[in-house]
Amino acid sequence: MFLVKWAFIGLVLLPAAEIAAFMVVAVVIGWSWAILLFLATSVLGIMLLRRAGRADLDRLRGAIRRDGIGAIHFETPGVATVTAGILLVFPGFITDVVGALLLVPPLRRIAVATIGRAFKKRQQRRPTSDRTVIDLAPDEWHQVSERKPRQRRRPRDPNSESRRARTP
Repeated sequence: MFLVKWAFIGLVLLPAAEIAAFMVVAVVIGWSWAILLFLATSVLGIMLLRRAGRADLDRLRGAIRRDGIGAIHFETPGVATVTAGILLVFPGFITDVVGALLLVPPLRRIAVATIGRAFKKRQQRRPTSDRTVIDLAPDEWHQVSERKPRQRRRPRDPNSESRRARTP
């Protein structure tokens, strides 16, 4: 749930942050230069993805499909290039800066180390096992019906009632 919550917050805040970054860049260098830079980074991302090749993109897509987002290891050849290309294609200067940083090997190593430390801290905070779950082999358990069994009444002994009635 933690990852889903932060992904949702990121998807809501990223467009607002990208608009604010565009406004800042436009004020600093001018509107026409900002739009030109905006388009140039997208074209650069497309060229980078073309250069990376279909094999790298298919390898990344297959790894994500197989292992999820944890499959992205920037040390694997082509992964950083494809990820940087995708980030450069996305409109906005924040994603462009992150994509450009992934293209610089020393900065990529720093990013990998930082992300690795964050995942280790998260793993250490999470309990290693759930004490409420017991794993059993298939021959160690059997299905139990959800219905409650009927309570059986003891059959009445006609002699016991008559005995009680006779005794004062």
